[in-house]
Amino acid sequence: MTTSLTIIHSTGVFTHNILWCHCPASPKQYLQLLKAGLFPASISQPQTAFTFNVLDNFLIDALKCKTSASSFFQKLRHLTNNAFPDSVPDQYHELMRVSYQWRDLMNQKRFEFGHDSLVKPGPGNLALFCAAYPQPGINMPFHWQENWLIMQRYVVDGNFTAQHMNMRQPHLDVSLSDGLGYMVTEAEYQAHLSLAMESKDKSSCSNHHAVNAANTNRSNLQATGVGATACAQHGCFVPHAVVDFQKGEQ
Repeated sequence: MTTSLTIIHSTGVFTHNILWCHCPASPKQYLQLLKAGLFPASISQPQTAFTFNVLDNFLIDALKCKTSASSFFQKLRHLTNNAFPDSVPDQYHELMRVSYQWRDLMNQKRFEFGHDSLVKPGPGNLALFCAAYPQPGINMPFHWQENWLIMQRYVVDGNFTAQHMNMRQPHLDVSLSDGLGYMVTEAEYQAHLSLAMESKDKSSCSNHHAVNAANTNRSNLQATGVGATACAQHGCFVPHAVVDFQKGEQ
């Protein structure tokens, strides 16, 4: 018995009848799709699948061309039927979810973490750091303190324009790599903020923008900016050392 499956490729959106393998000890349907180079939108009853090629193309377009998921899928609809693109099934939400998972899987693959590996990534393990920065055990001996020519220097800076508004449904924002990249672990950071004492800077200037921004309270924003620690020599961000500002520089 065949099943209708919508397949999204870099050349358009297509519908095919799929005959699943029902041999003894045969893999589940979503595993059969993965072995065929298709990423299913669901693992229970897959009805939509994306080719690995179209997912790679979307990530590159989003990174280099700043293409949104909506615009990218509208392009695929026009490639499928340029005269009547509205007749092509709209799988925009499926693209958002699958590309989110695909990006995380590819990132773990680059850092040698498999989906069934016994070794799980730890804090900052899915982020690159400066290759030239002095790192004991990597590009310098562990007893590096004995050499006075070597010095580790960091810089800390913030950006008040990288704001993030409150979400209407924050429970839908599920993190797949919380604390594994450049951002700190959310639960530990919130616990630190609950114990930290807030201090307001006072400026003698009549209108000091940085101090005013630090003391501004915006209830509609989840984050009023971002702060990061970086290598002083080359400006590379330190893994697991980037935080969201909750109120100015707090």
